[in-house]
Amino acid sequence: MSRRRSVSLILILTILPLGCAKEEWDRFADSFQKDAKTQPDATPRPKLKTKALQGTIAPLVTIEGTQLMSVRGYGLVVDLVDTGGADGPEEVKKYLIKQVRKHQQIGEPGIPTEEIFKGRDAAMVEITGLIPSAARRGDRFDVVVKALGSQTKSLVGGRLVLGELKLYAETPQGVIEGKPLATATGPVFVSIFDQEGNATSNVDLRTAFVLGGGTVTEPRRVRFVLNDPRYAVTQQVVARINGRYGGVDPIAVGQSASYVDLNIPEECRARKRLFLEQVAHTTLNDNPALLEKRAVELVQEIDGPDVDFDAISLAWQAIGKIALPHLKETYQHPLPDARYYAALAGIRLGDNAAVEVLSTFAQEVDNKFRLQSIDELGYATNMYGAGETLRKLLDDPDDEVRIRAYRSLRRRPHPAITSNVLDRDNLILDLVDTSGPFLIYVQRLNEPRIAIFGKQLQCRDDAIFPGDRKDGRRLLTQISAKPGEKNLTVIYKTKRTGKTSESLSAPLNVGELIEFLGDTPHKDDDGKIHGLAVPYSEIVDILYALTKSQSIPSKLQTEGLKEGEEAPVEETRERQESEY
Repeated sequence: MSRRRSVSLILILTILPLGCAKEEWDRFADSFQKDAKTQPDATPRPKLKTKALQGTIAPLVTIEGTQLMSVRGYGLVVDLVDTGGADGPEEVKKYLIKQVRKHQQIGEPGIPTEEIFKGRDAAMVEITGLIPSAARRGDRFDVVVKALGSQTKSLVGGRLVLGELKLYAETPQGVIEGKPLATATGPVFVSIFDQEGNATSNVDLRTAFVLGGGTVTEPRRVRFVLNDPRYAVTQQVVARINGRYGGVDPIAVGQSASYVDLNIPEECRARKRLFLEQVAHTTLNDNPALLEKRAVELVQEIDGPDVDFDAISLAWQAIGKIALPHLKETYQHPLPDARYYAALAGIRLGDNAAVEVLSTFAQEVDNKFRLQSIDELGYATNMYGAGETLRKLLDDPDDEVRIRAYRSLRRRPHPAITSNVLDRDNLILDLVDTSGPFLIYVQRLNEPRIAIFGKQLQCRDDAIFPGDRKDGRRLLTQISAKPGEKNLTVIYKTKRTGKTSESLSAPLNVGELIEFLGDTPHKDDDGKIHGLAVPYSEIVDILYALTKSQSIPSKLQTEGLKEGEEAPVEETRERQESEY
């Protein structure tokens, strides 16, 4: 097998981001500023010469289906109330009317067709998104919506409906569209922050996110394509993959001499890229004596020149528990890189001793593997020691460490984090029990989510919102307090009727205030209104304004949209769909 073919698999694998925690593989935040038809650029890291690939599946195959799939379509943003517009491309208007009628024909309620484009309560939008590799039916991804008509002034507070996403191709004969691959719906989020997470007054009110708004309707396939097609080799690859990684259902299916289809196991869905790399580093020979010899040779290789520790670690993981006795010896190696990558393999193979090594790395201030160790401990959900280390790091002086620990810890049920879903899918509120400084963390990828570090965080009695605003945002909420008062005064303007509420009393506790603002409207036992369904965008705006003035004595950190930034992976939540 040629060296060129061997390298081709590695280059394809390495376009995927480290950690595989983000479902989009390459964070597509950078593409928010580009045409949706372009794929994010990848910078492959070259593989060094190593025994980690010798005798493995890697030189035999090239992976097909690991690229992001760019899709787009059109939809309607409703609930705007005087900030939308009835204008837009006539072809899009006809398409959306057809979509409404189609949904009405199957018995789903909706507004009358003739009312859709009257007034300024709705807006036609273009929707773009990137479907991740190996996506299953029902998997979610972020989408971006952009107003098409010139009349639309703002998408703030709206809700996307009727979104249908397809693959489009430009040809000399024109644009060809494929079948629907995903749908898109959900509350619109217009961010006041730039790509790095800094507040900006240059807010484009006509462009917005729908976090986790895309839903895959057609699953995507991942396939190993043989570089030298032979049916005997296909069957050998299938047998080895299923023998090493399979359970009741087969992982690999090969019905051709040319390729092997892969079904990623349920327990590997959050780390698909890692699973594929482990498979690629798996040897075709499964003889236990040979595997143990291989584990020893890889240990010896770490003392050589130009060591590819990552590849060696993946090869250990592919060997399995046979490698553990030799990994345990390496946990004490004088080189930090050797200790880290050995422990990385060990924790993924279920070794509790590896938790201790990575916990040490995670707690060392100047350790170059600190953040990676925190992330990895988050995946050790069945190891008690990992959770305890992450719990301690919630109190760390470094905000980035605290946030990474929180994101890792919430992958497991833990009493330090209390979660509450507000108003169907408006936002998730996490209250984090910590003795460290107060901190508010705002998530801008995957789903609307706010974390309050410190359950006792209180607003001061000098709070005022919106204050002096000049960015053109239509706001529904006014908040104020007078010195000495024990509650905030909130006045809310109902979008649909335009009526302003009476003065409402809201708690000073920040977590309780967010619930008061963002929850579904209802009356408590005393007949008082609780919950105003204030949109996520505006709640974030309120928190930023009050922390900036220090009426809330806390820092506010937002999730950056930098290329390569890992986004937290969550279990797919049931989500309220559109009335259409």
